[in-house]
Amino acid sequence: MANIRKLASGKWQARVHKDGKLVSIGTFRTSKEAKIEAAKVEERIYYGQTLNDRNMLFKEVVNDWLEHKKANVKESTFVQLEVIIRNHILPTFGDKKIMTIKRIEIKRWIATFGELNENGKEKYSFGSRLKYLSVMKSILHYAVHELEVLEKNPADKLKVPVKDSVALKKEKVKYFSLEELNQLLDFMKAYKHQRFPDYQLYYTLMLFLSKTGLRISEALALRWEDINGDKITIDKQTSRDDNNNVKLTTLKNSSSYRTIKIDNDLVRELKKFKMKQNELLLGNPRFRKNEDSIIFQNFNGHYLTPSTIRETMQDYCKKAGVDYKGTHGFRHTHAVLLLESGASLKYVSNRLGHKTIKTTADTYLDVTEKIEEDELQKFASYTKR
Repeated sequence: MANIRKLASGKWQARVHKDGKLVSIGTFRTSKEAKIEAAKVEERIYYGQTLNDRNMLFKEVVNDWLEHKKANVKESTFVQLEVIIRNHILPTFGDKKIMTIKRIEIKRWIATFGELNENGKEKYSFGSRLKYLSVMKSILHYAVHELEVLEKNPADKLKVPVKDSVALKKEKVKYFSLEELNQLLDFMKAYKHQRFPDYQLYYTLMLFLSKTGLRISEALALRWEDINGDKITIDKQTSRDDNNNVKLTTLKNSSSYRTIKIDNDLVRELKKFKMKQNELLLGNPRFRKNEDSIIFQNFNGHYLTPSTIRETMQDYCKKAGVDYKGTHGFRHTHAVLLLESGASLKYVSNRLGHKTIKTTADTYLDVTEKIEEDELQKFASYTKR
C-alpha cells in the first residue's frame, strides 16, 4: 500500500514499498495526484517492470543512447550526433536529472538557436534547429521506451516555430543557369594547368557533376570499373576521418544505391579523359596511379579533398566570371535543367537517389511551380475559345 504524506512545503510526497523499503516516487501538488502516480508505480512493481530512477542524470541517458546508436548508424552519422550533443545539448541539460526536465525548458532551449545575432541574422539555420530538436526527441524517446526511466516524452510533438519553416521555403537552391554552366565549362575546357596542361581534371569533374547530379562524395569514390558503356553504378562514397584520411563508406540511404545512364557526349569526354590519364601514367614518372583506379585522381594518385575542390572551383568560377554555387550547386543544376527540359519528378528523384519524390518536389519547389504554371498556360492557350 502506498504511503502518502503532506510535506512542510505544502506538497504531497508519494512513497511505495519496493524490496522491503519505502521508496519516494516524487512530490505532487495534491493528494489525488500523488495517489494516482503511486498507483501507476505499484502496478509497474507488481508486473516486474523497471521503476523510474529519479536521480538518473540526462548525460547518463545520453551515454546509453550513444552506445545504442553506434551499433545502428553509419560512422559519419554517429560523429555528427556526437558533435550536436556535445556542443548544443549537454551544455544545457547534461547535469539535470532526467525526471526534472520540463517541456517548457526544451521549448526555450530550441528557441535560443533562432535568436538574432549582431548582424540581424538567426544564429542557426532552420535545418540545424530541426536536427537539434530531432536528436533531443530521440534521446528522450529512448529514455521512455528502452530505459523506462520516464513515463512520457516531454519533447513529444514539439516543433520548431512555423514562422521559421515559412522562411525556409523562401530560401532558393543555388544552381547554374544553362548559360552560366556553358560559360564555366567553356572556360574550363580552354584552361591549361601549369604542371599537366592536357590533364583536364576539373573540367571533367564539373562536366560530370552537371551531367549526372551525383553528390561530390559519390563522384570522388567512383572507379573506372563502375562505368559500363553508358551506365554508371553508384554504390559507395568518400568521407574523411579526424586526421583527414580518406575512407570509403556506405551511401546515405537505400535509395542512394542506383545505376544511371549518361549521354553520349559525357561518354566521349570520359573516354578522352581516361586515355589522357593512362598516357600520363605510362609516360610521366611524376604522374602516379591511384591504387583504387578511381576516376578523379590528382597527379599524385590521391583522392581529391573537399576543401581543395571548393577552393579550386571557387577560383575557377571567379576567373570564368560566374558566381560560385558550391559543389552541391552542380547537383542542383542537373536537377533543375532536367525539370526545365521536361523530365518527370519521379525520373529526377530516382536519378538523384532521393528517398522520396516529396524530397525532390520540396527541394525544387520554385522550379516545379514555374514549370506547372508554364504547362497550365499552354493548356489555357490550347483550349481558349
